[in-house]
Amino acid sequence: MASHVRCSMNEGVGAASREPSALFISHANPEDNVFTLWLGAKLEALGYEVWADVMRLHGGSDWETKLEWALRERARKVLFVGTPESAAKRGTRNEIEIATAVAAERKDEEFIIPLRLRPFRSPFRIAHAQYIDFVKRGWAIGLSELLETLSAFGMVPDEKRAGSTIWRVIQTLHAKPTVESPEPLISNWLEIAKLPPMIRYFDFAGGIVRDLADQRIRTSPFQAVPHFRGFLSFATEADLAPHFGPHLPLKVVAELPTERFIEDGWPEPARIHPREARKHFAAMANQALAATFIARGLSSHRMGERRTAWWPQLDAAPINKVAFRWDDVSGLRQLQGVSVKRNVHWHFGVSVNVRTSPLRYAHVNGTLIFSDDGRRPIPDAGRAHRLRRSFAKSWRNARWRDMLLAFLYWLAEGGDFLDAPTGSESAIRLALPPLRFVSPISVATASDETADEDDPEVDDTLSPTDDLSLDDEELA
Repeated sequence: MASHVRCSMNEGVGAASREPSALFISHANPEDNVFTLWLGAKLEALGYEVWADVMRLHGGSDWETKLEWALRERARKVLFVGTPESAAKRGTRNEIEIATAVAAERKDEEFIIPLRLRPFRSPFRIAHAQYIDFVKRGWAIGLSELLETLSAFGMVPDEKRAGSTIWRVIQTLHAKPTVESPEPLISNWLEIAKLPPMIRYFDFAGGIVRDLADQRIRTSPFQAVPHFRGFLSFATEADLAPHFGPHLPLKVVAELPTERFIEDGWPEPARIHPREARKHFAAMANQALAATFIARGLSSHRMGERRTAWWPQLDAAPINKVAFRWDDVSGLRQLQGVSVKRNVHWHFGVSVNVRTSPLRYAHVNGTLIFSDDGRRPIPDAGRAHRLRRSFAKSWRNARWRDMLLAFLYWLAEGGDFLDAPTGSESAIRLALPPLRFVSPISVATASDETADEDDPEVDDTLSPTDDLSLDDEELA
């Protein structure tokens, strides 16, 4: 197979000149290989010719020569995978320099198309270029926008070359074999088992001071979303009246079963389209969960433009391992610890986002927060990112899954539900454990990937069985 690949790529240097039609992907190797493999395979499957460093199945300067030839002679556009690593590496910066020179020769000011995979500081040569965002709405939406951009540039894929041999081989080399055996899978989706019975549209009975009304809506003890002059809430008038006070007397304009609100919106008198209704519901549900996290002693940490992580400070969660058990789902995991090697505290946290499709659920993602003192997140985003990549690089899916389960078990105090109050007598109820699915096939894994103790706790994190004092002086 390797000889076939080498042969298929030898059409490069010295071949007759053709009109440039390829997409050259400039990226950090190996940090961004997973994304580049995914993107290259998608583009090739559609019929584009793709060149990238990840195609280099064998080392040596010969490949460097071929890649430079492809960049200068074959590339119609250069896709720069924007990450902190690619922006810093000499190899990718050299590719940008060559691409800039090619762009000047061809008088193509849009020769380089940056793809924002993670927040990064753009190299000077492409600082002016408008990037395509693969962060905010995910890879699939980013790919869709990229295809629209390529179409606008007149780049039409050739269906005859769709799914070329080289990319099929690369995907095969990086793939794992499957087994015809069902595999139970635990998701990170928490099904919404119970909704607040009613949603209410509130207005103010008399004239209002807008700033005061807005401030009271923002600080409401129960979730509230501004709407026209008033607001929406699951809470009752009795729940909210003391907070708004005599200067902002409330009146319920109308109320509607929450189920109907999510499905059909609220035509009159609220005039809310179903799509907007689902957004309002998700916003209030997220507010309810945030209030629940705060009540359980969790702290918030801004992870990105639209992502907040909730995590326990040193004295807010157990330092020892947490056992969890729901029927046949059980395990034991640590939620926080101290890395002696890196001289840092680590804390498991979650970000949560409520969704209404394809079913009503809360999407929960696990993450790591690092602190120097067990209480305040490291302020240096670059250092935190490097720690996150190096500290957990050997963690497998099973470990992340069990840490999430231990966290949820601790958060729900061992219960089958997690209730987020929306009023004195109503709540959004999430079912535990997370939803489970059964895959008709299994992925064969090596024995070292299924080991339970394949994490830094073995060699550089204090073991929960060590005799440790929890005072600040010893853990600092």
